[in-house]
Amino acid sequence: MVGWWWMNDLLPNEKTKASRINPKKIILFGKPKIGKTTALSQLDNCLILDLEGGTSYVDALKIDILELARQQEVDPIIVLKKVINQLKEANKLKGGFVYKYGAIDTISVLEDMIMPIAVNLYKQTSMGRNFQGDDVLTLPNGAGYQYTRRALWLVLEELEQCFDTLIILGHLKDKLVEKDGKEMTERGLDLVGKSAAILCSQVDAIGYMYREDNQTIVNFAPSDSITCGSRSEHLKNKKVTLIESDDSGKLTVDWNNIFIKE
Repeated sequence: MVGWWWMNDLLPNEKTKASRINPKKIILFGKPKIGKTTALSQLDNCLILDLEGGTSYVDALKIDILELARQQEVDPIIVLKKVINQLKEANKLKGGFVYKYGAIDTISVLEDMIMPIAVNLYKQTSMGRNFQGDDVLTLPNGAGYQYTRRALWLVLEELEQCFDTLIILGHLKDKLVEKDGKEMTERGLDLVGKSAAILCSQVDAIGYMYREDNQTIVNFAPSDSITCGSRSEHLKNKKVTLIESDDSGKLTVDWNNIFIKE
């Protein structure tokens, strides 16, 4: 008798091996000036898309989106779209990724930057075709949030296609929540509305960056008070030292425990 698996070419009859070890999309968030941009500047073949002018003091593969927008007298999102198009074309010519890593610095600023796209999405609807405003968040009852989220996802999906690994930097947001009848502070990614929770569910790893003595540590261990975690086995429930300084203030950055050899 012919086995059932021979009757359908889509149903597996054995386990498929994992296709990745390292995260495809990773969020690193923490307080400002914690060392996020400095660390990225030391990651080989990482293109930093600087959306808030934070790379001025570091040597890095970088594009200052705001400065280019100022020079060209256009919205920053137009410059970012040009960069995305050039990355896609360069990757096509190479037959692979020109840059292994791409970093968004930061997602909080990108959320503000995509407003023209959100407005255009709303204007394409029957309700919004006569909309004359420039901010969908002014719509009543929070109706505009769905359009900012859709706009943000569209840009992120395009950026993800441009790199082997997309690194998303973000700021820390503390908020009071109630759990088991007690108030506690929850630390998570600073985004509007439900965007943070949705984005965190879509990435492969979320790391909370903080300083401890002379070290900057990335925490991938989830807890009730911190939004973090990982699908990659080598990062699950781990705290990784990313930056360490000596007595003279010299910094050593080590990405090898976050992105291991595959």
